[in-house]
Amino acid sequence: MNKNNFMKAMSMIDEELIKEADTPYEDKTVSDNAAASFSENDDPTAVSGVEVYRGFGWRKFLGAAAAVVLVLGAVGGGAYYFSKLNDAPVVSEEDENADTSIYERIKAAKDSYDMSEYVWNFSTGANILVNNKSSYKNKLFDYLDSLEDVKEVDDYPTSFRSVRFSFTDGDKKLNYDFSIRENGYGFWQVTDPENTVTLSPNKECFYYGKDVFEKLLNEVLKDADSDTVEAMSKASQDEIMGFVSTHLEKSDDKAVFSPLQGALEVEMDHYIISDKADLTNALMKYEWVKIKESEFVYNNYYEMGIRVSEDGYLMAVGDDPDPYGCYKLKNEEECEKLSADIKALLEYDTESDDASSEDIKEVFSNIIDDPCASTWEGTIGIPQGGQYYGTIYRNYNISDAESFINEIASLEWVTCSDKECEDDSGKCWNLSYTYLMESGYIDGRTKDNHKRYFKLKNERDKDKIHQITDKYITMMDTSQLAEKLRIGIDNYDNLESDYVFEGNDGYSRGHSSLRGHLWYDAKNHKMYMNGEGTYDGKEVTVETVMNGEDVSAYRIIDKATGEAFLEYTYCIVSPMIPRSPVHYVYSAKSIERILAPAMVQAPEYNIESRDIGGGKTEYQITDNYYDSEVSHKIVLTEGGQLISSESNGYSFRLENYVFDSPDFTMEDVGPIYESIEADQ
Repeated sequence: MNKNNFMKAMSMIDEELIKEADTPYEDKTVSDNAAASFSENDDPTAVSGVEVYRGFGWRKFLGAAAAVVLVLGAVGGGAYYFSKLNDAPVVSEEDENADTSIYERIKAAKDSYDMSEYVWNFSTGANILVNNKSSYKNKLFDYLDSLEDVKEVDDYPTSFRSVRFSFTDGDKKLNYDFSIRENGYGFWQVTDPENTVTLSPNKECFYYGKDVFEKLLNEVLKDADSDTVEAMSKASQDEIMGFVSTHLEKSDDKAVFSPLQGALEVEMDHYIISDKADLTNALMKYEWVKIKESEFVYNNYYEMGIRVSEDGYLMAVGDDPDPYGCYKLKNEEECEKLSADIKALLEYDTESDDASSEDIKEVFSNIIDDPCASTWEGTIGIPQGGQYYGTIYRNYNISDAESFINEIASLEWVTCSDKECEDDSGKCWNLSYTYLMESGYIDGRTKDNHKRYFKLKNERDKDKIHQITDKYITMMDTSQLAEKLRIGIDNYDNLESDYVFEGNDGYSRGHSSLRGHLWYDAKNHKMYMNGEGTYDGKEVTVETVMNGEDVSAYRIIDKATGEAFLEYTYCIVSPMIPRSPVHYVYSAKSIERILAPAMVQAPEYNIESRDIGGGKTEYQITDNYYDSEVSHKIVLTEGGQLISSESNGYSFRLENYVFDSPDFTMEDVGPIYESIEADQ
């Protein structure tokens, strides 16, 4: 629907309200009213289709139509007012109750009035009669009398829902209406139903509070049917368009992200809205429902004239927003998509200044004395159990640190925010605690330890960063061997082999010896190993399975008793869980982690290699990092597949192995994994 059609539809609400006003209250039932209100074919305010919104003139609707339709249309007296707009209604100048408030007059004579209950929602159209002769009348006045801090007001902002209590005397000489909106504003009004004349004083307005609306809405909806309850939560696209565009138009282009209510300034992120119309259209793509303000969840939300959260909540900002509204996504599973749509239309609010070459040289100055670098790919962090399975940490040497710095500083850089650097997910070089992102960002410290952030002024220079790093930075021998092992884990299709394990069992510290068979589906990360031998002083059988990348389990059974004495599911970083003595993939990953541990300082290893024939190479690794030398000896194929490893009394080797057999088959490890998981 374009703006002109929408305005035309809004103007038709007057006619609908007049029709309702001319219908005697007692002749309307809940079901009749619901049917009249919910049928899109019968409702003259109903429209079909929503066109992409590109402008913000909808504010005119709130300034004119809403000021009349939403304010007065929520009560029956408003309909009478509309019907006499062109007739210059005559206001009675004689009112013997002029010194008594409408509220006091109704309360004093409440026993002579019938009270009807109505609800109204902009997105469904007409008022809905819920209860024709309510028994809540006495409780209503008792509740209103108990309220404190009720303030009389001259004006009030608009909102999209209201509850109305209508009082009619037996002779139908006068009608009284009390209407309260979801923004907490309420008013009392007097009309003459016979002559449709608004009496003087015709209206008294107060601020009661949003909690009062919530309580009264809950009370009225207790007697409502399911259609009415559903109708009161409906939020049409026209309503969302008007709500969002009006508030965005009144706001500046700024957006502030807060992780929670009451967050400190340092915890907030500041953005610029790239296109308000696109943001309005993005929010209109989703289906929303109305909620109470007390249901809004203040986590990970943006404030930009509206408040919208990554958890799918939407409301207005400010103490007295006009119009007022509070919503949430109808489909919670769309929250992630909503968050992505919002972020796509926000840019960091930072002022960029040109950075001098000296600024860049200063943050890289540490590598003059320590010409080393490292990279980290995959999951960030070092858990208690060690390095994550997919983490790739590598160490490098810088051949000519001074020339490297000069070439990086020769590019054009500008200052930027820390958030821009943090959000970058590309390859990052750690250069003595200054971080260089190949996507064009620098996160560093000055000599006096102040943080500085820079980004390339021209994106076309990104390729130059890659050229400079290739020119001056080379991977250390230890990391090259670690990389060969990593690639060799799954750069083939399958492996079938016998295996032999010898070493300490880790429990009784006695000697253990296991022999068995291995099947490994490298492309799907499925592995099955079985075997038997001596372990922990017992004659045992062992099963180890890998049911997908880093999803493992094992079971060791005592042959003498037939009972499993070790049975666990685990991953490579599971803390405090005994590991299987035989796990081919984890054995290779463990050696990789020894050669390239997740730490800034590179390990001090000497590596000697020799060709032992058959396409295999033996590597003798001497660790000089500690006072005593610890030697590792491994044999790898040309493709990096682990054939054997020996270290400190431990040995593991493959025998009679076959890679990429066309006849390869293996056990279905899924049921075995589930069995161990159930029994552990």
